[in-house]
Amino acid sequence: MIPLLALDIQTLPDVAGIRTLYQLDAGISDADVVYFALQRSRASRADEFMPFHLHRIVGIHAVLHIRQEVLLHRSTSGQDEAAMLQALSSLLNEHMPQIVSWQGSQLMLPVLRHRAMLHGIAFPGGANGLFGQTLELSRLLCQGVQPGCVPQQEMAGLCGLPRIPEHDAPQSWAAAAAGQLPTLLAQSAQRAACHYLMWLRLAALQGQISALTRSQHEQKLAQLLGQQGEEWQDFLQQWTARNRA
Repeated sequence: MIPLLALDIQTLPDVAGIRTLYQLDAGISDADVVYFALQRSRASRADEFMPFHLHRIVGIHAVLHIRQEVLLHRSTSGQDEAAMLQALSSLLNEHMPQIVSWQGSQLMLPVLRHRAMLHGIAFPGGANGLFGQTLELSRLLCQGVQPGCVPQQEMAGLCGLPRIPEHDAPQSWAAAAAGQLPTLLAQSAQRAACHYLMWLRLAALQGQISALTRSQHEQKLAQLLGQQGEEWQDFLQQWTARNRA
């Protein structure tokens, strides 16, 4: 089996970048800067979708499957965006994995490309390299129908996996402002784990791996998560033994 990287990121509005682009006065609060950017999005798109280049990455989380090992990759506390992206670039260069996501082309991958360019960080194969070949589970399941029509957390719930909420830019900003950034980062790591588990399920159903291989990798992940501390206990409790192959 080729190396796999089930990947998820957590972002917040790039307050400093918004200030720079629109020459906003330093006396304007961060909250008002974000409100200004969201208002611009509403005016131009009729929604609150923050443009790719104005998402600041605050967490990169992944499950790496390499040979017979299952490993966790996560940004460290206090690590800045450039360091997170450089660590991801180094990981990709070392293992050249197939990236697995639920709907990565809609936000995650464009954000990674834009922010890497901002910091002058190269990914393997250039802008259209590995990130252009990402395995998107939603696209595989939709088979020609508009991808992303099914939220990841709903499909995960039906598959017996924890339903990890996903937040848009306003929700993420509000949560971080309320002191809930650690929760957002934990949820990002949990979504990466769900990506990996859903890939194992689909790969087994399609005959790419055996049911035994799937079960072995699930058990490896369960053991690894059990060693990570309290933040994974609720995840493991929701992912009950009867839901494992």
